[in-house]
Amino acid sequence: MKRTGGRPARSVITALALVLTAGAAAPAAHSAAAGHRGPTVWVSAADGDDAGDGSRGDPFRTITAARDALAGRTSAGARGTVYLRGGTYVLDDTVRLTGPEHSWVTYAPYRDEKVPVTGSHELPADGWQRLTDLPAQTLAEPRYSSHTRLDTPALREGVWVFDLGAHGIDPGTLYKNGFNWVQDPFAPELAVGGTTQTLAEYPNGTGCATTGTDCHLWGTGAKWKADGPRDLMNVDLDARFGPESDWNTSGTTPRAQFEDKKQLLADPEQRDTWSPEEMRRMTPSVFTVGGRAADGDRYRRWAPEAEPVVDDLGTRGFGKYADVPVQLDPRWIEDIDNTTTETEGWLSGYLGNNYANDMVRILSWSGDRLYTKYPSMYVPQDAWTKVKVLNVLSELDTAGEYYIDRYRDNDVLYYRPDGGTMEGRSATLQTFDKNFFLLDGVRGVTLRGLAMTGSLVSGVQLLDAVGTLVDGVDISNVSMDAVRIGRTTDTITSMPDHETVQGGHDNVVRGSFLHDLGGGGVLLGGGDRATLERGNNTAHHNEITRFSKLATYTPAGYLNGVGNTFAYNYVHDAPHMAVQIMGNDMRVNHNRFSDVVKNAGDMGAVYAGRDFTYLGNEVAYNHFEGIGGSNDALYLDDGASGFRFHHNVVEDAHSGVNLNSGHSNSADDNVYLGVTRAGHGGIYHQKGETRLPIDNSWVLLSRFDSFLDVREGEKYGATPETVAAWHRHYTDGRHRYSDGRPVTYPEITEWYVPRAAATGRDCTAADYSTTGTGGCSRATVWDDPDSVWVPSRIGVDHSVVIGGGTGFTGSSATFAQPTSVYDVTRWSGTAGTHTLTAATATEAGFDPGTLSFSSKGGAAREFGSAWVREWNRLVTAEGIGRPGHTGG
Repeated sequence: MKRTGGRPARSVITALALVLTAGAAAPAAHSAAAGHRGPTVWVSAADGDDAGDGSRGDPFRTITAARDALAGRTSAGARGTVYLRGGTYVLDDTVRLTGPEHSWVTYAPYRDEKVPVTGSHELPADGWQRLTDLPAQTLAEPRYSSHTRLDTPALREGVWVFDLGAHGIDPGTLYKNGFNWVQDPFAPELAVGGTTQTLAEYPNGTGCATTGTDCHLWGTGAKWKADGPRDLMNVDLDARFGPESDWNTSGTTPRAQFEDKKQLLADPEQRDTWSPEEMRRMTPSVFTVGGRAADGDRYRRWAPEAEPVVDDLGTRGFGKYADVPVQLDPRWIEDIDNTTTETEGWLSGYLGNNYANDMVRILSWSGDRLYTKYPSMYVPQDAWTKVKVLNVLSELDTAGEYYIDRYRDNDVLYYRPDGGTMEGRSATLQTFDKNFFLLDGVRGVTLRGLAMTGSLVSGVQLLDAVGTLVDGVDISNVSMDAVRIGRTTDTITSMPDHETVQGGHDNVVRGSFLHDLGGGGVLLGGGDRATLERGNNTAHHNEITRFSKLATYTPAGYLNGVGNTFAYNYVHDAPHMAVQIMGNDMRVNHNRFSDVVKNAGDMGAVYAGRDFTYLGNEVAYNHFEGIGGSNDALYLDDGASGFRFHHNVVEDAHSGVNLNSGHSNSADDNVYLGVTRAGHGGIYHQKGETRLPIDNSWVLLSRFDSFLDVREGEKYGATPETVAAWHRHYTDGRHRYSDGRPVTYPEITEWYVPRAAATGRDCTAADYSTTGTGGCSRATVWDDPDSVWVPSRIGVDHSVVIGGGTGFTGSSATFAQPTSVYDVTRWSGTAGTHTLTAATATEAGFDPGTLSFSSKGGAAREFGSAWVREWNRLVTAEGIGRPGHTGG
């Protein structure tokens, strides 16, 4: 925290002698539980002093001083309380609460006093100057050398500047971030009036639908089903990455250099994942410029003119692509004339797919070519390209945009305020790259009623915490996640060793307002997947909105591990997913999801993927409305299995559920209102009979082996004890869903991975024969419902489809010699059964306002009165997504 003058701090021994319970008693609503009152200290940022005694009349100034005064003096029977008086608490470091000595304490405002906690540095009002008011002598100074890039009266008028360097404020760094890259802290962000502003960009705007072309630069738009204006088109993809048919095996992209893509390489020494540093030196994008980027030679303002010099033409592709120059690391362009040329522009958005973002730095241009530095994670493709140009001063043309000139330590902030003036406005630069609170190994700590804003990482981090309560807080303007319970291992989510550790158990985030987040809302890690011991961490009655602003795969709720719950939350206004599930026995119930997945494709509001062992998960009693693009309410990707989706209302979405090749999934008793289709599903058979191994099989089988198969000598393999525990857990019927139904999957005792009998290795095309006894025949790989490649026991039953959509449609495949046709109904008796279609809600007897059915409508006639009574008993609009906070 910031320090001020005053008496020197007393020794710890003297501080512990203070009168801890001095002052008037706090209101019961803010005190510890009855019968458990313990020591109390007071803090005042406005007039406290850490040399004080911490009484109400002589409060501390900092939260850490109060923490230290209570250290070792609290217990479950004598909870401590820290009362924070109104005022802003500016942190220079994390408030760390560790171990038993800092347990059993509540940190809360006194009564209803406002207590903002921030890491942001205030930008003093007298430091702001109108650009057009600066004298020529000042503008001639080197630090203002870039101002001439605002080269028209319209661009200069209304711009204000702040000299960060003169005020000793670190402008930070813009790092390459994106999906699958190891996350670096985000660059400092400007907030005015408490709202994060927009880094200068082109094109402007965030209001475009998924296929709207005004807010981004596009390639062809083909994969988005949009009419792309061909602003940026890739150059020589085949020559630089190998032909598209081999992109997954050529080794010419960073994604190909993760171990899951390299398992078939002959040399085991080449199968490990490359370091991020190696990956960053791989082939960057080169674009031919057209459309809006070329209009008026606009792109020539984004970087200097030069054809980059490449020193290293390393050739490290796989096999026949060993000669493809995959390591093209162009030099930085030196001696840029920053009076006319941008020095640090970036392209940020979608480059190689429509579901995961990335960013590359603009390096230079030559002719009609735009060169970049750093590769995208996937092969950049014209069909996917959808990006913004960021951090370019010459594009500072819209109210709310800002730019920091870091070139040669100029460190000047340019900003275009709404209304053309900074007079009477407060502004901060978020440079704090730490958590506000870190709770490590504590028990019974409560953070209540605090407002936290301005961090470049996550707001509150819990590690190995037990019984912690985060209650009624307001967390905003953090660049990563608001609250993290546990931490993830340092690998990408698609790797078999990705997991959350140190999640602790029985922690709660409730009644809070989590908003304007670069990352996600609440990470609910916890539980042990080997033993299936529950974490019992919960987020409920929160409002989570305007998240995933800087990243993808950063949802409002991450559920990792075992037995965690996301319930009664209101989640709205986000470009990507709302919930991601990576684990077992999770509950996503009674939430309202509105206007999510607005700027992505191949995605769901609730998403899980690439694991046959995510069993026992329930998604129920939720109201989904306004899911963007051609996305789904629930997307079970690449074999995700064991999900129960029931008693949900899906409104205004392309699709309800996507059940892609997994086992034992059910989507029963749901209403689909204004959807194109209730659901769809894929099967691995579509790839072809001899297509073995299938895509991503190494990850799928590694995860399966980790819990359900003992594989001696393998990198991943369960112990006999783990397999026995899983079989027992999912067959004994002791564990229940929220409606009392047993969580049982007796089939898992019979599930198997088709393997060659002679070697014990997973079946490949070389092992396969249509008939035979080698373990890799059609009967064992594609027909048997217990084969992991067969999507058996899929249930889609009692669906109410209102407004012209269709029911469930599954994919099919035909094998020859002998002919056999496959779809999910081959192994599943209730895939798409009992579907009621109605033109209107009235016809179905459904009330969208109350989410209830009448006893005389179409559903009652089709499914019976007992079904209607059960629906009305379980589903209600009352309380769904009802946040408990008082925020906006």
